[in-house]
Amino acid sequence: MYWTKKHVMVCTAVHCNQKGGMDVAGRLRLAVLRKGLDAEILVNNCGTIDLCDCGPNIVVYPDNVIYNGVTVKDIPEIMTHLEGGPVVERLVLSATSSAELGRKGYYAEALTHDGGLPPEDAGTLAGKHGFDEGWIAEQLRRGFMARKPDAESGEDRIKVTKKAKDRYSL
Repeated sequence: MYWTKKHVMVCTAVHCNQKGGMDVAGRLRLAVLRKGLDAEILVNNCGTIDLCDCGPNIVVYPDNVIYNGVTVKDIPEIMTHLEGGPVVERLVLSATSSAELGRKGYYAEALTHDGGLPPEDAGTLAGKHGFDEGWIAEQLRRGFMARKPDAESGEDRIKVTKKAKDRYSL
């Protein structure tokens, strides 16, 4: 790593890449180069930061900023931030963002169901918190939830994992 003032990581894992993560990374690198800021700002692509459902995501260090849902059209505003301007608030994901509060709310409520939730109930609960069936699949894939058979009935149950409990302090 170069000794730069800012380090920007753009998620290009599968889900973010499907939403244009690689295009965002390439265009952001190009914007940094065109402004002659490549000695001050390092742009890397990275694997997941486990927020795939709201990507593409960008993490800016040392600013402690996570941008989510980034598109190529957002790059001029992000460049303004990287050059010392204001953070692009509409793209910021934080512990108090509605999406993060929704995730935490979902996991907290799911944990009140001993033995996990039947898949259809997990989907209903997801909808209550603003998520769809695709979100459930993504959380299962990312390891925030697991599909396990119920000890008595053998029917599938969706259970919150330690990873989600740790992430959301539950």
